[in-house]
Amino acid sequence: MATVYELSCDCGAVRLVARGEPIVSAFCHCESCRKLYGVEVLSASAWPNEAIKRTVSDEATLIGHRLAGRRMWRYHCSHCGRLVHGRNRRGYIVIPNERFREAGRGRLPAGVAPSEHFFYNQRVLDIADDLPKHAADTGGVYPETPGK
Repeated sequence: MATVYELSCDCGAVRLVARGEPIVSAFCHCESCRKLYGVEVLSASAWPNEAIKRTVSDEATLIGHRLAGRRMWRYHCSHCGRLVHGRNRRGYIVIPNERFREAGRGRLPAGVAPSEHFFYNQRVLDIADDLPKHAADTGGVYPETPGK
């Protein structure tokens, strides 16, 4: 039976149901993610479109912001303003791990714990851990195009 994660924004107007396992869960240090998400390092997981069901209540809309010059987006709830997810240049849905941590009452589920670092050569913050650190996002487990 597939793992199911039920996530939402702070007010509950936007809900995500993620089924199965992410394509990858990692720390991303690239300049684009830092700009788009406003963080020094992004802890997130990438999911195929078919693994995510998104619902938005009648009281809210999902507002998207595109990173200029990139095929990257982030989406937040119009009601509470909380970041819900993003979309990376490969078309995958990117869910910040904070969404999983909040749904897990402060605990990050093992199935979405980061397993590697991407774009570590672009880092602005050193992280002393034993995870593999890649100069790009290849990692060996990340397909070029999303599944249909």
